[in-house]
Amino acid sequence: MKVLIFEYITANGEASESLQREGQMMLKALLSDFAQLPDIEVVVADKTEFQNQLKTVDAAWIIAPEFDGILEHFCRVVEDENKQLLTSPAKVIALTANKLTTFQILYTAKIPTVPTEIFNSAFDYNPTKEWIIKPIDGVGAENTFLLTSEKDWSTLPSLEKNYLIQPHIHGEKTSLSCLFKNGEARLLCVNLQIFEIENQQYVLKNIEVNYKQDDGHYQKLISQIAKAFPDLFGYVGVDLIETEDACFVLEINPRLTTSFVGIENALGLNVAELVLAL
Repeated sequence: MKVLIFEYITANGEASESLQREGQMMLKALLSDFAQLPDIEVVVADKTEFQNQLKTVDAAWIIAPEFDGILEHFCRVVEDENKQLLTSPAKVIALTANKLTTFQILYTAKIPTVPTEIFNSAFDYNPTKEWIIKPIDGVGAENTFLLTSEKDWSTLPSLEKNYLIQPHIHGEKTSLSCLFKNGEARLLCVNLQIFEIENQQYVLKNIEVNYKQDDGHYQKLISQIAKAFPDLFGYVGVDLIETEDACFVLEINPRLTTSFVGIENALGLNVAELVLAL
């Protein structure tokens, strides 16, 4: 079997320094996983060679950010070439990349999530409450703004594209590394995301992979997500905010996440092998 691995950021994609670093880490870890598998030939392509290399392989694994439709686009190209896609299909990426659509689907499925609506700069939001403003298709904490005072509102830059606004919920920021297929899900591990706030923005500083064991409620949660998004496939990350009495789904990432990098060391699991087995 011949597999094409395409990591958009390191393949000449333009992105921030933090996204470039995370992209390099994920690519290196995925190549390490595949290197342990017999009878698998792996090729890595840059953007200019992607289309030509795709024609020569049996399957492709795309690592790319959701913003501006990038991940959806490259997955659709793989599908159009009738090659096996080792990630979620383009149609479900279109849903989960849009954080408003994700909220609406989760809300309809009665899955606890953070209230989300389109940000309207002309609306007079209550400045005594804390808010988060983020791109509708953002990745990680890129271009998010934390507003905790009237002063913060006065320094908010002009926002040109669609942004969302959510109440800022204080709580532990965890993520779930999972496998999905045909409306079912398997939890791999629970991770702790450690952020610091710099210039009104959350900045990811560290991730503790396999942070704690599941007492059953995380598996129950991702099983609900799998039914709400039955087309999710392969490795998926789910971001949560946990308070003392509630657990809210914040985002669904239909791709490798930074937590993936630490799974082999933490759990002894080869994620590439597990996905191929699906």
